Amino acid sequence: MDKIIKYLSTGELPSERHEARNLPVKTARYALVEGILYKKSFSLPYLRCLRPSESLYALQEVHEGICGQHLEGRMLAQKILRQGYYWPTMQKDAIEFTRRCDQCQKFAPLSHTPVAPLTSIVSPIPFAIWGMDLLGPFPMASGQRRFVIVAIDYFTKWTEAESLATITLAKCEDFFWKNIICPFGVPRALVVDNGKQFDNSNFRTFCSNLSIDLRFTSVAHPQSNGQTENMNRGILQGLKKKLNEAKGAWVDELPKVLWAYRTTPHSVTGETPYSLCYGTEAMLLVEI
Repeated sequence: MDKIIKYLSTGELPSERHEARNLPVKTARYALVEGILYKKSFSLPYLRCLRPSESLYALQEVHEGICGQHLEGRMLAQKILRQGYYWPTMQKDAIEFTRRCDQCQKFAPLSHTPVAPLTSIVSPIPFAIWGMDLLGPFPMASGQRRFVIVAIDYFTKWTEAESLATITLAKCEDFFWKNIICPFGVPRALVVDNGKQFDNSNFRTFCSNLSIDLRFTSVAHPQSNGQTENMNRGILQGLKKKLNEAKGAWVDELPKVLWAYRTTPHSVTGETPYSLCYGTEAMLLVEI
């Protein structure tokens, strides 16, 4: 990095012939702006090049910081890249960093579901189709909260979640109204399981009055609400990795898990839910 900076600032070539011949070609991919080295990119803005001490801080903050999600190596490198940072060995370093993380090794996800054909539920526009589900019981938290209600938009993958003390029809309706309808508008359809809090005349009437198409997953095939099930696994894994540090205060960790998910590129869209929702990337603590 120092040789590139020196060549870009002074035009001085190394004395070694082979290195002197290759350096101008190599530095063509870089730019020096006010003494700071940036890597040029075809699809992204200039990426700031980090030194080893800076790259270690970036790995630590994005992986296990306040809003870290303990991402696996490749996703960790991709998230740092999208935040505008680069160093030549970032993917290799990210993979090695996650392999040394105790929380990632203890709570790595294991899939026991046999491979089966998937049926996509296509959403034509953002916030048109949502999936909603319940998680728990968790260890008792403040306010006797033991459950989490989760909703995910099928287009942007934006996720909302809230902790609950009890599961009732009124609480489900209140969550849906407050967290989905008020900020994002009335959806065209809602996909839920066959739990009694959803499969009852009152909730059907609630959706019918708003002209929402209420769709139920098959009792024998809950994977038909796959996006919500995948989100549930993500929240569970995030909470498990944070719980050991928070000593059981999972309610306090829930917003951080959601933030990490919203600012991480999704494997399906290739974009972060935050960017698809707001049209720009969120500023993370690593950028401050």
